[in-house]
Amino acid sequence: MKRKERRRLKTNELSDFINKAYDFLKQRAKQVAVVIGTVALVFFIFLIVKYIQGQNLQKQSQMLAQINEINQGLYENPEKIEDLKQLAGKGKFTRMGYIYIAKYHIQKQEFEPALNALSSIPDAPQDLIYHQSQLLKAKIFQEQGELDKALEIYQKMEQSQPRFLAMDIILFHQAELYEEKGNSEKAMELYQKISEDYPQTYYGYEASQKIEKQGMLR
Repeated sequence: MKRKERRRLKTNELSDFINKAYDFLKQRAKQVAVVIGTVALVFFIFLIVKYIQGQNLQKQSQMLAQINEINQGLYENPEKIEDLKQLAGKGKFTRMGYIYIAKYHIQKQEFEPALNALSSIPDAPQDLIYHQSQLLKAKIFQEQGELDKALEIYQKMEQSQPRFLAMDIILFHQAELYEEKGNSEKAMELYQKISEDYPQTYYGYEASQKIEKQGMLR
């Protein structure tokens, strides 16, 4: 009997809950409809945005494939540089067009158009392509003898701790600049840090060679 009574009470509780919920929804039908409609609208907009992003990403990927294809034959067909300029843009992938344009001009010792191309790459996002542009800028300044400008770029990159670029590369280029500026003490300090912190990397090995050479000179 007790079991049946408990079961009856539970059934009544469930029934009361359903009735109260029904009354609540009935009284606030308009508000509930507005909430449901708002959620549905937000979800619909979300789907549209995702679709547009997907379409843009696909378009960017196709343009990148064209950019890469042009770049591969650029030195045999230098007139294709105009096509590359048309495709280069500020999109996620099309920024590579500016990198290729800059490299083309750097190879020809045409530094101003190279810098102009690199200046078209926005400061965000600061991903691998962005940091490639910074490395190229520093290289140009070094080639032009503007060592302080090049050093400033590397120092800013070091401070930003980029996830997309190994720190030993940045430190090694800094050390080379200090060496070129005649500050051998600071250069050796950086070479020592690189050889200790990154012993298994290419630049770690190069740094140890620099230290060994300096020791032999002494």
